[in-house]
Amino acid sequence: MRELLGSGGALVYKRVSMEHHPSAVAVRPVESKGDRDAAFWIRQRVFQDEQKVPPELEFDADDETAMHFVAVIDGEVIGTGRLMQYEGYAKVGRMAVLRDRRRRGVGRALLEAMIAEAARRGVTHLVLHAQVQAIGFYQRCGFSVTSDEFDEAGIPHRRMERNQK
Repeated sequence: MRELLGSGGALVYKRVSMEHHPSAVAVRPVESKGDRDAAFWIRQRVFQDEQKVPPELEFDADDETAMHFVAVIDGEVIGTGRLMQYEGYAKVGRMAVLRDRRRRGVGRALLEAMIAEAARRGVTHLVLHAQVQAIGFYQRCGFSVTSDEFDEAGIPHRRMERNQK
C-alpha cells in the first residue's frame, strides 16, 4: 500500500511494507544537518566503501544545490537520493540504500518520492545515469535506456529517461 502525504508544504512518501517487517518506509526531503549527515554517510558506505568510488567523485558541487531525500524506517535513515533541476528536466542521482535494507521497496519509495517532487515542480522529463546492474529496476519504474554504456567513476552506466504527464 502506498500513499502520498502532504504536511506543512513538505511531501512525504510512505510505503507500507507487506513483507515480514511491518514498519513503513517514509521518504522525506532533507531538512536538517542530521538528515544531511546521515544521507552523506550512507553514500559513503555504498559508493566509497562498497563500490570503491573515490570521495572526490562521489561528493560534488551539485550537492550544494540538489534537493536531497532520505528514506527512514523506525527513525533510522536507511537510504538517500538527490534531485537536481535543470532547464527542461530534472536529474535523479546518488540513490543509495544500506546493504541490509535492499530489495524491500526502499529504492522504489525514494525514486517515487523524487518523481512526485519533480511533478510538483512542473517537471515532466526525468534523467538519470543508471549503473548497468540497476537498469531493470529503473525500467520497472518507467525509465528507458537512451544511451550506450559509458564509464562513470569506474562503474558501467547508461543514461535513462522518463517522461511523465
